[in-house]
Amino acid sequence: MKWSVLKKPMSLVMSAALSLSIVSGVFTVDSNKALAAPSAEETRFLQLYQQLKSPANGYFSPEGIPYHSIETLMSEAPDYGHMTTSEAYSYWLWLEVLYGHYTGDWSKLESAWDNMEKYIIPVNEGDGQEEQPTMSYYNPNSPATYAAEYTQPDQYPSQLSGQYAAGSDPLDAELKATYGNNQTYLMHWLLDVDNWYGFGNLLNPSHTATYVNTFQRGEQESVWEAVPHPSQDNKTFGKSGEGFMSLYTKESNAPAEQWRYTNATDADARAIQAMYWAKELGYNNSVYLNKAKKMGDYLRYGMYDKYFQKIGSASDGTPTAGNGKDASHYLMAWYTSWGGGLGQTGNWAWRIGASHAHQGYQNVVAAYALSDPSGGLIPNSPTAGEDWTISLKRQLEFYTWLQSAEGAIAGGATNSWDGAYKAYPAGKSTFYGMAYDDAPVYHDPPSNNWFGMQAWPVERIAELYYILASNGDTTSENFQMAKQVVQKWVDWSMDYAFANSRPVTDAEGYYLDSQGNRVLGGDNPAIATVSAPGEFWIPSNLEWSGQPATWNGFNNYNGNPNLRVVTKNPGQDAGVLGSYIKALTFFAAGTKAENGNYTTLGSQAEQLAKELLDVAWGYNDGIGITTVESRVDYYRFFTKEIYFPNGWSGLFGQGNTIPGTSTVPSDPAKGGNGVYASYADIRPEIKNDPQWQYLEDKYNTSWDPQTKTWTDGAPEFTYHRFWSQVDMATAYAEYDRLINSDQGGPVEPVAPKAPSKPNAVAGDAVVQLSWNNVSGADSYTVKRATTSGGAYTPVGTTTQASYTDSSVVNDTTYYYVVSASNSVGESPNSPEASAQPTSTPTPVQGDLLLEYRTNDTNPGDSQFRPHFRIVNNGDTAVSLSDVKVRYYYTIDGDKPQEFHCDYAVIGSGNVSGKFVKLESSKTGADYYLEISFGSDAGSLAPGANSGEIQVRVNKSDWSNFNEADDFSYDATKTNFASWEKVPLYLNGNLVWGIEP
Repeated sequence: MKWSVLKKPMSLVMSAALSLSIVSGVFTVDSNKALAAPSAEETRFLQLYQQLKSPANGYFSPEGIPYHSIETLMSEAPDYGHMTTSEAYSYWLWLEVLYGHYTGDWSKLESAWDNMEKYIIPVNEGDGQEEQPTMSYYNPNSPATYAAEYTQPDQYPSQLSGQYAAGSDPLDAELKATYGNNQTYLMHWLLDVDNWYGFGNLLNPSHTATYVNTFQRGEQESVWEAVPHPSQDNKTFGKSGEGFMSLYTKESNAPAEQWRYTNATDADARAIQAMYWAKELGYNNSVYLNKAKKMGDYLRYGMYDKYFQKIGSASDGTPTAGNGKDASHYLMAWYTSWGGGLGQTGNWAWRIGASHAHQGYQNVVAAYALSDPSGGLIPNSPTAGEDWTISLKRQLEFYTWLQSAEGAIAGGATNSWDGAYKAYPAGKSTFYGMAYDDAPVYHDPPSNNWFGMQAWPVERIAELYYILASNGDTTSENFQMAKQVVQKWVDWSMDYAFANSRPVTDAEGYYLDSQGNRVLGGDNPAIATVSAPGEFWIPSNLEWSGQPATWNGFNNYNGNPNLRVVTKNPGQDAGVLGSYIKALTFFAAGTKAENGNYTTLGSQAEQLAKELLDVAWGYNDGIGITTVESRVDYYRFFTKEIYFPNGWSGLFGQGNTIPGTSTVPSDPAKGGNGVYASYADIRPEIKNDPQWQYLEDKYNTSWDPQTKTWTDGAPEFTYHRFWSQVDMATAYAEYDRLINSDQGGPVEPVAPKAPSKPNAVAGDAVVQLSWNNVSGADSYTVKRATTSGGAYTPVGTTTQASYTDSSVVNDTTYYYVVSASNSVGESPNSPEASAQPTSTPTPVQGDLLLEYRTNDTNPGDSQFRPHFRIVNNGDTAVSLSDVKVRYYYTIDGDKPQEFHCDYAVIGSGNVSGKFVKLESSKTGADYYLEISFGSDAGSLAPGANSGEIQVRVNKSDWSNFNEADDFSYDATKTNFASWEKVPLYLNGNLVWGIEP
């Protein structure tokens, strides 16, 4: 065997241009650069996009949900291929963002968000089904009851002891004030897409997809040791009278029926990251951008200790209940969970954060988008922007603190040692009072050994480095930390990444140098390689030793000479490859944005990214980019290791009793008294999988239980994971967007595409117009007609995606289209939008006035929710039974309507509403809601107000309203303020405000 030594690629010359066939008729434009014929990378992105979206390839369910994988027989975080995760949804958004960038079609991004909201964000998305039915009973001063975590599943269930009183939740009040309720707008992490488990969707039975959960029993519980269970548990399944709850917690009484959800913070943060890039690439529909802001508002629960204990207070084993934000570590913890009761005694709810923060879950781009005005997604709650500002710096400090001497990022930190607030071990390094943990959250396998947990988060740091450099911020401490972390990490990782050659390793997976010695860390190691045209190899696993120094600020960072990593096991994980290529790409682009030209390391990163992209395409099998995997862990389908306490027996959703009769006694050394069942014992349907017979035969003929080895090779599988394919697709797109746009090359000019989503809002002798930006457009022409369909006459041009038409006459309806132009030509016209300007009457001002706010900043959902307060500024008392309020709106599809008074200081039973259809439509109104008050509502004394009145309206079929053009709606009024467009009447006479 001929060995060679490969250092980082030094040539700065681009490889020869590929010969490729261009998709007929597909030419695209970049928003900042010259128009060019499609590059190889753009073409490959669009081909992968079509492979992912083709129904024949099976990536999506009948309900339009992305499966975790096309294949079904698999066990990793989801234990069946046709599960899905919040992770998959966040990747779907990213895919559609870049598709929108290339095509100008943002409707698919919006459809993806709608599907996410419908199936995996457990809220009433407009179908009338409450999926958090008792969250309103939550007491933020008593969020949850303490139960310890344990090192082995065998030590569960854990007693709900309340040993440590929970601290207070400082977010609940402001979220209620902002949104009108506290129903958490986050994704639950795991969905049984086809109801394979058989539990069914209890709270929304029209959905096939079902909320489920698995991991519940401490750091050692792998997917091979977990018991799948429904997230909505009315005790139909599980142990009689107890459901599944008694496997995890125990209390003096039988557990109550309940619902419970768990959020994986990294997935929601990735969804927000995707929406940030959508906004940067020209998307401007405020409805969906506001949804991303709302998600970011609630994502702050991922910043809190599990039981809201003060950060650092448990270092001596005696935690202190938090009061306000002293329980926030401002990092993205592993999860946040919330739940509540079902049934007649279900008037309770709870919420927890998580004490453990893993470096792989941090997202500095989301934190930037949610905190910086340039990010454009600061949430509506009063303290959200400040929280995310602190979080952005804290995350960057976290990465700096965890960066090893070589450059890899170590595990994380915890505020609850062993999950039970035990005293920290002597000499343990700390970060803002939290203890260093090399493998936070789970240990089977250790949570920070996989290289994917490097590529995912550092890719986001590379993005931030590029964003800040592009914005001219090259001196702030945040920029310095981002640059230092990503530069050192890229320098380390490129030593172990190869295109067209294969690294030499020993039998245990250690990289070797040309003398055959193991490479055990250090700077710039010389790895021996052999030529392997068409192959790629990146690391798979890491081994850790030592710990970082206790954090004392960026200026005191010493490079962590005592924190070391050994890089092992070169592999061919296509998904990790995609994320790794994006890290290299954003880093390279960032060096150019900072310096005007690529640095030497930036050029090396760009060249390696290109080489890896070219090689990866050879692994495309027509369905996606994939490699054959040897699954040495699949013997665990058959081993008995899922723990059940003695006496626990219950019904599983597939019709079987678990744990069943084929069990073995548990190991007393692990702390339990019960039995073990196997993966296949509790999921009998797995034996009907088309690949099961192959796996079973392989196990029977090749697995040696004595030596725990596969004597005739491990089983091999080819998987098409959705997230993995999107990571590769977006790697091609980001390289094209960031690198090819700077390379010049052959130009094939085309005119821009038509603008989309035009919106026209009428005022007094004025119409305000807006639309989505179009890539490659230099200017826009606004055209107007007085008849729908034209003919249209140009009325103005602009370089922005908005225009004010002041040459209009009141009470005339105008119809608008917009075209985009550049040096090549003009696009087709956009769809039509219309508006009728009208004069603004002088409001009536009297002793009574109305104050208004809305908690509904999504104008396109199935309800509207105005809140009112009536104020008496006069010198005589006013009987409320003589007062009426009118709220004017458009019904947007005439259907029967329902009125609700959710809350009123004067008593919701004293508030009634009726719907009145206008004889002729007005601007912004074809109906009004008239609110009146019963005699028991009392009277308003001089200087008094009615207190808050919260009302809600929906159509009987739960179809959507469009509030954006409603006369009485104002999305900006999230705090009470006088509002003249909700008039007041006293004894039938208008005494406040204006009518449309």
